[in-house]
Amino acid sequence: MDRIYLSSCGIIPGCDITEKLHEIFNAHPSDTEFVFDKGDYYFPPKLSRDYRLSNTDVIPERKLGIWLRDMKNIKIDCSGSRFLFSGHMSAVTLDNCENVEIRNCIIDWLKPLAAEGIVTGSGDGYIDMFVSSDIFPHRYRDGWLEFNVGNGEWYPMSRYSHIQFDAVTRTVRRASGDRFSAKTIEDLGGDIYRFGCGYTDTSIGNIFVLRHNERMHAGIFTERCRSVVFEDITFHSCGGLGCLAQFCTDLTYRRVNFLPNTKAGRKVANGRDDGMHITCCSGRVTITECSFTGLMDDPINVHGCCVTAAEAVDSRTLRCRFRHPQAQGFFYWAKAGDEIAFIERRHMETLGTLRASGYSLETRDTFLISFESDIPSRYLEMIDDPECMALDNLTNTAEFVCTDNRFGSCRARGILVSTPKPVLIARNIFASSGCAVLVAGDANYWFESGACHDVEIRDNVFTDACLSSMYQFCEGIISICPVVPEPKTDKPFHSNIRITGNRFDTPDTPVLYAFSCKGLNFTGNTITSSPCADKWHGGTALIKLNHCIDAELSGNLKVGTFNLNDIETADCENIRWNGK
Repeated sequence: MDRIYLSSCGIIPGCDITEKLHEIFNAHPSDTEFVFDKGDYYFPPKLSRDYRLSNTDVIPERKLGIWLRDMKNIKIDCSGSRFLFSGHMSAVTLDNCENVEIRNCIIDWLKPLAAEGIVTGSGDGYIDMFVSSDIFPHRYRDGWLEFNVGNGEWYPMSRYSHIQFDAVTRTVRRASGDRFSAKTIEDLGGDIYRFGCGYTDTSIGNIFVLRHNERMHAGIFTERCRSVVFEDITFHSCGGLGCLAQFCTDLTYRRVNFLPNTKAGRKVANGRDDGMHITCCSGRVTITECSFTGLMDDPINVHGCCVTAAEAVDSRTLRCRFRHPQAQGFFYWAKAGDEIAFIERRHMETLGTLRASGYSLETRDTFLISFESDIPSRYLEMIDDPECMALDNLTNTAEFVCTDNRFGSCRARGILVSTPKPVLIARNIFASSGCAVLVAGDANYWFESGACHDVEIRDNVFTDACLSSMYQFCEGIISICPVVPEPKTDKPFHSNIRITGNRFDTPDTPVLYAFSCKGLNFTGNTITSSPCADKWHGGTALIKLNHCIDAELSGNLKVGTFNLNDIETADCENIRWNGK
């Protein structure tokens, strides 16, 4: 492997290097290690390409910083450098690369892509906040705040999903998630603004993360890549999803952190949306020794992408439709030889599978998929009802290993997982303001597919900061909540989920909710009663099961006094509670 010290090519600290670095990569596409001198490097958005990003707004093209395309056997040692970006753009993009390692850098924006307001006062129908124009450049215009993200780009503050953090603990204020929305803004002078709102439960010094701009770019975007390692990378800002990988195989994220740049005066804000979003990947995805704080959506989400069957073109070909507006137009949803599942959407029952023989995108919304054999007639009959049949690509599903991470207080949940391959969630610490682990899956709402068949959740610590606010699917600290419109108890969606050896510290908050699951095992866990808050969650039992069969719940230790029932069940069969 050749080694290139980039300073010898004119890549030196203090310079704008977007185009020059791309030229160097193109000239050395394989078997090369690139080494930066330690320093600050600047990346104006001078490159662009049409990429179709999962769970991201649809725009004609993406602006790119570091761009690796068709490269193989590559190492990039950033030597602890800071990579500084401006305006809306992706920091790093990898396209059709194999055996790549990128390590040891800080990713930040000169003008951050999320802002903060510090509470200075409140009253009936308003909250006053200080918003530093030095740290978060902004202007007051037409009765509203607009933020400068660089390159002459200004974006108005959103009207929803501004999250409040406690000034001392830097955790989301209990029961405050998604409740604050500004109706009016008044300029009081000196960077202090009065936000007219219906929600005023706050304290002086508390921090509101104020979202602005749109979800248009990922921090690190990886598509059609194999065997990629990201190591010792810290994000201080990001305008959309942090790390988005789609249609990739074998990914490792080690010590990839999402943390506020406190040296720049930011207290909690860093990413505008999710931390790591893994869509339609295969092989093994490993996320280990990472830390997440202050994100405005889920730190980790691993899932597929369901589509619906619109019509039969012939006996072996279907026209299908992407259903979620932020997940469409994929060039690589399927390829010849992929195993495609047919799912009846009302009961979320997998009817069978066929092998794809071809895939062609028609529009952003529709594509044609052909199969190696005839489509069964009973499937074709169901396709006449456009709301009845969904398809999922089982080949594009990944084994997931999530170990030794710290899930600090962020908006929404900690981990979302929807994959039929083995899942291990172990030795993590959770302080998620919503549920810590969501075993999800649906083909009706988010279309983030994936029935789970082998999930192990063990030896984790769930602190009393977990489930301190209510978001979607937050029925318990661990929530098994697939979207199944008409569940069948004898045909559950998820199966073989084992939750063992964990520690839950809870202020009368449910620790487990399970819906439509077979073979659930909740054993050997310790549940302690935390005095940190009064009961606020509507749950009435520590454990609640709905439409579940063959569950074992025993050998769990309770410490302290609880005001919840131990267990509640509805439409369940063969539930063994403490050996009974």
